[in-house]
Amino acid sequence: MEKSHELELTQMRKSVEKLGFSTEKYGDPTLMRFWIARSMDTDKASKMFVQWLKWRSSLVPNGFVVESEVPDQLEARKIFLQGLSKTGYPVMIVQACKHYPPKDHLQFKSN
Repeated sequence: MEKSHELELTQMRKSVEKLGFSTEKYGDPTLMRFWIARSMDTDKASKMFVQWLKWRSSLVPNGFVVESEVPDQLEARKIFLQGLSKTGYPVMIVQACKHYPPKDHLQFKSN
């Protein structure tokens, strides 16, 4: 990574912290996606990152999907929950060839 990119990402981390959120769980590649998506504007990228954090915490409040939330998919053997990776991220194997989306997508909407 170039020195100028590192400076921009450091500035973005500081900006996110000023908005009351932490970036310690997320590496440079994740922040870089937001920075590039906002035409390398650090302030816009920081705001977008914070919005993403809020969205993610509302959709997956525990940080992972529990088996009770996907019983139909487990029963149909479409997905397999495998525990955590070495770095602590949840591992889920999805067999997309077994998935046929329903006509009503209410099943996948969060409450």
